[in-house]
Amino acid sequence: MDEVRLYEMYLNEAIEERKTDLINRNEEYKNLREKFNDIMNKYPNLQFILEDRELILNETECKMLQKLVKIYMEICDFEEKEIFLLGCKEMYFYLKDTGVIKEK
Repeated sequence: MDEVRLYEMYLNEAIEERKTDLINRNEEYKNLREKFNDIMNKYPNLQFILEDRELILNETECKMLQKLVKIYMEICDFEEKEIFLLGCKEMYFYLKDTGVIKEK
């Protein structure tokens, strides 16, 4: 059971490291994160909505919520690709270490 926790900690740490690396090397991803944060800061009611509070939004806030969701989905696409590639890399090294893949 402890091994699972250690693995989860390593996995979460590796994923967060990839996200940080993504911000540093991918301008499009960085801009999306900045836009997301700007909207959240400019429209605090959106944060309340995302915290599962019931609230009536005005027309502008509704439009910004739509934009926020679109940006969030684009951010998730970048992050999911990074997580997939991280998994591929880790699987390669695992298979190599276990002898399934042999170098010539």
